[in-house]
Amino acid sequence: MATVHCLGVLVVDALSAPLPQYPVPGVTTQVNTSSIKFLAGGGAANTGSALGQLGVPVAVFSKVGADPNGNFLRGELKRNGVDVSHIEESANESTPFTFVGIHPGGDRTFIHTPGCNLGFSIKHLDLEALYACKVLLYQDMWVLPKLDGPGAPTILAEAQKRGVLTLLDECYGLGPNRTVFEAALPFCDVVLPSYDDMRFIYPGLDPTSVAARLREKGVKRVVLKLGRDGCLVADSKRAVKLPSVAAEIVDTTGAGDCFDAGFIAGLVNGLSDIEAAKVGNLVAAACVKNVGGAVGIPNYNALKI
Repeated sequence: MATVHCLGVLVVDALSAPLPQYPVPGVTTQVNTSSIKFLAGGGAANTGSALGQLGVPVAVFSKVGADPNGNFLRGELKRNGVDVSHIEESANESTPFTFVGIHPGGDRTFIHTPGCNLGFSIKHLDLEALYACKVLLYQDMWVLPKLDGPGAPTILAEAQKRGVLTLLDECYGLGPNRTVFEAALPFCDVVLPSYDDMRFIYPGLDPTSVAARLREKGVKRVVLKLGRDGCLVADSKRAVKLPSVAAEIVDTTGAGDCFDAGFIAGLVNGLSDIEAAKVGNLVAAACVKNVGGAVGIPNYNALKI
């Protein structure tokens, strides 16, 4: 039994940098970059890989295609200490793939092929194995259309009944869906969304108001990621903003996923939400110094907490 189970997507990322602009047919037909790296990506891969590097026992529950990219992802995850025995394989669908353009300053844009993410549903999960953990992170909501709506509330509710700590994160993915998101909130102990994405479903609300709205919808605790501005930690008693500790930003790919890993690692090691969020900031800062979603993450004991 792994301490943490991550349920979400696995993607092969081709990260190319620096990308000043995209080609324009008939105008600028080719744009050159100086580097390209192929790495494991997607929320479950990034958070799982970061947890593995931190030294937290972790397993990933996901789906890939029966192709070289699927084999590549398994190998990368295993190298980072992730249990890959619960990754389903599809003979008829491709492994998800993303071309990531890393622009000067660290911002990214994506060209994505969803592949088997579009067909991943609750029937592909060994639910008894999924619930056999202390912490369950439902990662990548809005990327798994056949799982999110009908499956997320069911999965999270059953996990809570069994005494599992439940967490939820989202990814802009196929587009924010407020109804699907809010249906899962009552069954989450902690929600860890991006403020940038929350502004699409709660326009006009500042971070503190977003956190309050999410708590009104049933979640107990909110950790709202604010990008370069750090994060906001809120519960029934208070809302505390913590600044980012990133000193160098090369690539922001996976920063939020690595924050999740740091936060979870802090909780597993007995920290409060606020102290765990500080760990999240440290791990996110380690992530953005490198190209890739979970590269160069230190062991938990090496962090200056």
